[in-house]
Amino acid sequence: PEPEPEPASSEVPASAANSQVAADERLDHAGWLACFSALGLGGLTRNLAAHCQLESDDGHTVVLRLDPGQSAMQADVHNGRIERALSSYGLPRRIEFTVADLAPDLETPRQQEERQQKERHALAVDLLHRDPNIQKLQQAFGATLIESTVKPASDKRS
Repeated sequence: PEPEPEPASSEVPASAANSQVAADERLDHAGWLACFSALGLGGLTRNLAAHCQLESDDGHTVVLRLDPGQSAMQADVHNGRIERALSSYGLPRRIEFTVADLAPDLETPRQQEERQQKERHALAVDLLHRDPNIQKLQQAFGATLIESTVKPASDKRS
């Protein structure tokens, strides 16, 4: 006999970033962070959405909390673009913005990206410091690693 399937969660798991989800599922903040890159937003719309925390999702409307310092970017055209992106992702929703101070314990997609970049940079620097070839160069020639110039291979070249 096959085991009974587990009941479906009403929240989008963090692993949902790589797949579409059922339209009746609700986004939580972790789900918002996980699906953000998969939405394929670009330009000002991406920048606006990246500065938002998910405030709520009732299954019909997603409310995004926008930092007051970023409120000048908000325009109706962005609502439509985010709505289309969410719909393509499998979450047909209306979008509403509320301008309010962000919760200090939650990251925006932009803050998450910045933190992950810092973590990748720190790891790359650490790997270079521990690399035996780098250590030999440092010993033989008095070379020093200029940490600010280190770019992890996974980062886009700028």
